[in-house]
Parts: sequence; structure tokens; C-alpha cells
Amino acid sequence: STDDIIEWDVLNWSQLIHYWNPILKMLPKDSKILAIGERNGGLSLWLALNGFEVICSDREGPTSKAIEIHKRYNVLDKISYVSYDVVNDNLENTKYDLIIAKSLLGGLKIKYDDASTRNPKTRELAIRNIYSILNHGGYVLFAENMEGSFLLNLVRKALGKNKGWYYFSIDDMRRLFSEFSNIEINTFGIFPTNYSNKRLNSILFIFNKYLLDFLPDSFKYIGFLKAQKL
Repeated sequence: STDDIIEWDVLNWSQLIHYWNPILKMLPKDSKILAIGERNGGLSLWLALNGFEVICSDREGPTSKAIEIHKRYNVLDKISYVSYDVVNDNLENTKYDLIIAKSLLGGLKIKYDDASTRNPKTRELAIRNIYSILNHGGYVLFAENMEGSFLLNLVRKALGKNKGWYYFSIDDMRRLFSEFSNIEINTFGIFPTNYSNKRLNSILFIFNKYLLDFLPDSFKYIGFLKAQKL
């Protein structure tokens, strides 16, 4: 189900399927694909269900939950598991046609016991590493947490969620991926839909869809990026 692919705030973050499906439809089924920061393997599941073979990676390797979920969907034969730290590891012996990640870049650190290393240089290093292992003509697909509205940032501050993560502006994302071509960033989500009350989530999601064309991108807190290495 979509819940196993997206995991949290499902109604909003699942919009990545809508924005990214055109890329999947263009890719040959024998494409080499790397999913980064997978933990519980949601994006790897989505790709495998679409008929692709995927390398499912996380800094310390995907969790046992990832393997359990993939087994439940009978896609274990399409997924390989590796430990890969996108900041510190080098995979230059292999080139990929697609590299994909969700909610990854804002949390990256060079030293994971040192919060001060969550900085622009770390994110730039990660993107350079990604660029180096992508085939010419290959794509990156990233879904990231954006700054969002003033009200949302007040809520984050009140909950202490403004610390321990970096939230991007559209300009941040464009600068970070400036070495790539054909950059497209779609935004979504004014109100989160991760409450325990499903009816409330559905109502908020309707508001999000209704307001999509009336509020600026800067009000929306999820960014779906597509870019290509030419």
C-alpha cells in the first residue's frame, strides 16, 4: 500500500508518485537504480513494484523492517541491500541511471555525533558524490522538507523541530543541484496530514489541493525535485 511506500504524512508526501511517474515510464526496466537513505525501504518497494531492480541503501544499511516489508510484497528478488553513506563513501566503480531519495538532505552530517557538520558544505559534498556516480543522461529524484509558511515554522519552533534538520528554500535546492540540467521542482503541502484522525487528514489534504494554485511555492513544505545529468 501507499502507507508502506511513504510511511508518514502519506497523503501529502505520496504526491511524489504523481510527479515522478513520468520519469519511471521513460526508464528501461534494466536501468541501474540506487535508493539512498532508505531505512524502511519505501521507495525501493515502489520501484520494485514497478518492475525495476533496485539497490536499497542506508548509512548503516536498511532496517530489518525493510526486508520484512519487501518480503511481504514478494519483491525480494528485485532488491539488493547495502550500507552507503552518501557523504563519506565512494561508489565510483558503479554508475547509475537513477538515484532517488526522500527526506534525506536536510539531515546529513559528515560526523553523525557532531551537529555542527550539518552544514552547506556537507550537502554540497553529498550532491557531488551523487553526480559522480550518475550516468550521463541519468536522473535524480529527491523529495525534501521545505521551509513552508510562517505559521508552519512557528509550529516547528514550538515543537523543537526547527533544530536538528535543515529546511530548504526553492533557491537552496536550485543552487545545490545547479550542476544538473532540466531541473524541475514541484511543491506541495500547506498543512501536514499526519494526524491520527483520518478524517481530519482528508480534510486538510483537500485544502492543500484547493490552495495549491492560489498560494506561492514558498508556503508549501514539501519539494519534489527532478533533474538530469547531461
